[in-house]
Amino acid sequence: MIWIDTCRKLSTLVTGVSGTFNEATNVPNLNQWAKRMATDYMFIGVGAVVWFFGIAMVSWHVYRKRRFLGDASISPEELKFLEQQYRRRIQTSALTITLGALISMSDYLPQFKTSPGFAAAYVMALLLLSMWLVLLALGDAVASRVHMSQSLRKNRQTRQALQQAINELRQQQVDAVKTADEYTMIMPRD
Repeated sequence: MIWIDTCRKLSTLVTGVSGTFNEATNVPNLNQWAKRMATDYMFIGVGAVVWFFGIAMVSWHVYRKRRFLGDASISPEELKFLEQQYRRRIQTSALTITLGALISMSDYLPQFKTSPGFAAAYVMALLLLSMWLVLLALGDAVASRVHMSQSLRKNRQTRQALQQAINELRQQQVDAVKTADEYTMIMPRD
């Protein structure tokens, strides 16, 4: 009997849930304990995934910035766009890291478990941060799309100008050959 009471107290201490023993067999009910642990670690797991994704994004953006700063062939306009893009993406990545940390922290706040109002406000704040993150990402996508369309238009105009110059050179070459042929046809041979 002392053994059962000690196990129950230990189980209550470890899991925070009393009555995790099967009354008929006096064996710890691991199913309830596993459910409790799964919900405890769910917030940590989701938050850690979001946090690690944010860290990976920051490291990728820093790597890309170092790469384009070392490239001397980039025009000043392109460099300006890339710096603005870097700032937007670092802001998005930092917000992702913050969101992951806040998700992980949510289960460890005592008010989150005791006050439904606080929990609702906390979840609403997380949702607002998520929506702001999506808006930042959409803004970056639109800015990148506009920049890409402008670059494609400039490339198309340059290509057309080059094609026109090639056509003029070909026409000059044809005219020169035609003139040479006419010249040799007019001149009598001795």
